[in-house]
Amino acid sequence: MFRPIDGGADVLREFVASIGYSTESGPEDIGSVREWIGWRIDDGDLRDAADAVTSDAEQLGATAAAIIDAHPESFIDTVLLIDRMHLAPQWRGNRLSGIHHRRHMSLLSLDAKSTVVVLQPEPQAPGGGPMDDGPGRDQALARLKSAYRASGLEPWRGSAVWWRPL
Repeated sequence: MFRPIDGGADVLREFVASIGYSTESGPEDIGSVREWIGWRIDDGDLRDAADAVTSDAEQLGATAAAIIDAHPESFIDTVLLIDRMHLAPQWRGNRLSGIHHRRHMSLLSLDAKSTVVVLQPEPQAPGGGPMDDGPGRDQALARLKSAYRASGLEPWRGSAVWWRPL
């Protein structure tokens, strides 16, 4: 984890991690994840902090705050805003997203009942960046949503942002 967020919002920390797989010949790097983590948050600070980061984080932060507001009976004090997740093509389709989320939360000692996890599925072009609109993007987005649904995530109230139900 590194650097406080600019603009005086010291709530979220950026975290970048490699995703690996151990084989007989040694560890193999199979992907990466970039996200923001907020501990001991409240929804107002979260909205401001996410807005200070990027427009991508702002939408994720606003959705996480809405989820917190919609669950007043739950003690939610941690958020995980997943910005980018990449798996090497040969590892896709193996239901690794759910395994990654569970192990990642365990590694960070995050309690599933008090942590809001959000992301926005967006297929990436082979060279990086969002895919151009069209049938190829539509198919890639459908596969990505299917993978996230299989990992336990679902759309938050019909929006483009997905969450892991508490």
